[in-house]
Amino acid sequence: MPQIIQGYRVTVKPNDTTAESTFVSDIVAAGAGATTIHYPTLYRSIAISVAIKNQDAANPCTFSINGQPAVSLSAGSDQNINGQNVVSVQVTPGAAGTTDLLAQVTPMYLSTEQARFNLAGG
Repeated sequence: MPQIIQGYRVTVKPNDTTAESTFVSDIVAAGAGATTIHYPTLYRSIAISVAIKNQDAANPCTFSINGQPAVSLSAGSDQNINGQNVVSVQVTPGAAGTTDLLAQVTPMYLSTEQARFNLAGG
């Protein structure tokens, strides 16, 4: 069943084996202030898995997934968001190190998982 996330109609399920996917990486510079990685705009895709790595050894960073309340990530730690449809991640890095985002993205399909399965299955 399609869902609307931040105004986008998402027709792919995070664990859909019929969906193509690839890896993308974004690095937010130290002290950059709030920076939003918006997957439909940057990659014409939805992230189905995101790893957030705080490379700042002295300061925490904060992140927000799909406009939800911000979560703090302690210095030098990381957080994985798996099996979710992610439209955007907003990151505020620490002053002394980058925040790296590594994501698995899948295209924004106009069809549903069932339609893709029927087409692939014959």
